Amino acid sequence: MAGIVGLTELQHTNGNSMLTVATTGDGNVKSEGGAVTTSLRQGLCKAWACNEQDGTNGVLDSFNQASITDIGNGQHSGTRTNNMASVNWTVSFLTSADNADNDKSMVHMGMRTGSGTLLDKSTSVVSAYAKNASNSGVDLGNVGYQIFGDLA
Repeated sequence: MAGIVGLTELQHTNGNSMLTVATTGDGNVKSEGGAVTTSLRQGLCKAWACNEQDGTNGVLDSFNQASITDIGNGQHSGTRTNNMASVNWTVSFLTSADNADNDKSMVHMGMRTGSGTLLDKSTSVVSAYAKNASNSGVDLGNVGYQIFGDLA
């Protein structure tokens, strides 16, 4: 039994509970007010990345992202290290404006390649398309995303 601690609740010495552990192994964290709990597994960000599209088109920092692929002007995809359980996950994108007019800051998920093939989210890949005010693809210095959902 080396390294294993069995418990059903983690609490302060004053009796205030912070975490309960279900028989399934799920950890449930009490809300700030103590009225509800949140599943620790469900509430965690499953993948995030900060990528550079211009210049070297590389990963600046990431969690659960194996690589990125440059698809075209303003377009790249990120491949995860650990896949999601299904395509029913959610993603948020962000960019930093590249100029005083803030016209290089729109990102959306899903795109088509030059040949018209649809690129959309899958269990292993997320794609992003950064556009400028003229609705043209533009490579940005900083494009990030966060993914929430169930891992496989």
